[in-house]
Amino acid sequence: EFGEPVYDRVEAPATPAQKKRLAQLSPRQIRSAELAGEKIQSILTQAPGNGAAIGGLKVVTQSGWFAARPSGTEDIYKIYAESFRGADHLRRIQEEAQTIVSDALAPPTQDAAKSTS
Repeated sequence: EFGEPVYDRVEAPATPAQKKRLAQLSPRQIRSAELAGEKIQSILTQAPGNGAAIGGLKVVTQSGWFAARPSGTEDIYKIYAESFRGADHLRRIQEEAQTIVSDALAPPTQDAAKSTS
């Protein structure tokens, strides 16, 4: 079922405010339930072993994962991703990862604030 594991890193632009939000995300700020057609198994913002903040986000499915972290030197964030099903699946993880992170970094809209009251 699994193919050749493939790994890659991509970068996306981010303002200093977005980078700060990314470093402080909590798992409940992620609204997606799936990544690249698979159910998300875990959303981590702390290291499993010692509970230390990872300064970003890691999303894991059965056959792949991505981690997003802000750059310390540039106005970008980096997405590290791995697929255990090949290059096409990796590209899908990377594309959906950018959407998931962008959605999480978006400031709350007035409509969203009104709908919760």
